[in-house]
Amino acid sequence: MGGSNNLELKKTLTPFHLWVIGVGIVISGNFFGWNYGLAESGYVGMLIATSIMGIMYWFMCLGISELSTALPHAGGPYSFARRAMGPLAGYLTGIGVILEYVIAAPTIAIGIGAYINFLFPVVSTILAAAIMYVFFMVIHIIGIKEYATIEAVLVFIALALLVLMYFVGLPEIRFEKLFGSGNDPLIPNGLKGVWAALPYAMWLFLAIEMLPMLSEETRNPKKDMPKGIISGIVTLMILSVLTTTVAIGLGGIEVMSTASDPLPSAIAAAFGKTYWLAQILASIGLVGLIASFSGVILAYSRQIFALSRAGYLPAKLASLHKTRRTPYLAIILPGIIGLVLVVLFDPNDLILISTFGALVSYISMNLSVLILRKKDPNLLRSYKTPLYPFTPIVSLVLAVISIFASVFANITFFMISIGVFVVAIIYYYVWAQHHINKDAPEEQVDDAV
Repeated sequence: MGGSNNLELKKTLTPFHLWVIGVGIVISGNFFGWNYGLAESGYVGMLIATSIMGIMYWFMCLGISELSTALPHAGGPYSFARRAMGPLAGYLTGIGVILEYVIAAPTIAIGIGAYINFLFPVVSTILAAAIMYVFFMVIHIIGIKEYATIEAVLVFIALALLVLMYFVGLPEIRFEKLFGSGNDPLIPNGLKGVWAALPYAMWLFLAIEMLPMLSEETRNPKKDMPKGIISGIVTLMILSVLTTTVAIGLGGIEVMSTASDPLPSAIAAAFGKTYWLAQILASIGLVGLIASFSGVILAYSRQIFALSRAGYLPAKLASLHKTRRTPYLAIILPGIIGLVLVVLFDPNDLILISTFGALVSYISMNLSVLILRKKDPNLLRSYKTPLYPFTPIVSLVLAVISIFASVFANITFFMISIGVFVVAIIYYYVWAQHHINKDAPEEQVDDAV
């Protein structure tokens, strides 16, 4: 790896760990966030939006499973785009990933704060968020295997809670809460309603695509990566349909569309606030949010580590802890930025910036699947995308449609997102392109680009 041995991460993860981390990083989407598009879409519109996003993620996961076996680097999305389209495209893909996760962290932290505040009104949202940040930054500095063990416990508790809600809730679903009375339109705002729900439906899947960034920490990425990614997305697709149907069927559109803690609110609407499951979901529902929050810190730290190791960001950010081999500065600094965002912004708006960054990386990754098949046909792929090129093309088209949906959700935050990329491009030409480290594994492409 030419000169980068001191920047190698520890290989400890198995397919089970990957499944746990993949489901764990996303699972908070079931507990918080997806419901904000409901007023526009209604249940049927939300189900259509969720299906469209489910297809986009499923097809993208098949593509990145192939890429992660061919290019098993910590850079993940950045390394795919770097190989396919050159350094600027790779760097901008990495910026999209960093934007997605650095912004997702405070969004989820606000959700955690809302749940804690629901249980203990004396604890402010901001204090709860700060405690979470500090605790998980410490865990991630200690090591990824320790983190994966804690994550497994959190994910199984969160999954058990969701299954419990399905068992209790499914028999009690009210038809009129899902479909309205006979006079109401099935989708309140028609196609526009589905369109508006897309960025929020993404929240049920957003972040599963971070798994390739763990390639350097996986024991056998060429075999294990596809198993982890595909088992994770299948689990999430099943949960997305069950969670939205049960929650809306119990709580109704009006209650669900504004709830900052939708699952306890759904149970409370059907059974009363003191009902045991409402209390359990309000307290242990936190576990789902915490599982995702800790996964998001892992994701942003690995992308920042890879871009810094390659010289696009200051090399200091790639520093590894001497004994733990974890990128401690890439964990801590974005955490401080996230805490500032918790204080300043509303989660509805932050979701839009996070999804914009994500969609930029999705467009880039789907393009990379298509370009590398043509440009690098001899690249060793131990897994190949089924139904190629249909799958990456469909995912690419849906990602482009979704990025336009976020324009209409809030033009101000769309422009802020564009502004971030404009600044990133200026920074690339002024500084980053002059500091690229050719020894970084993602940069060793034999001048193929």
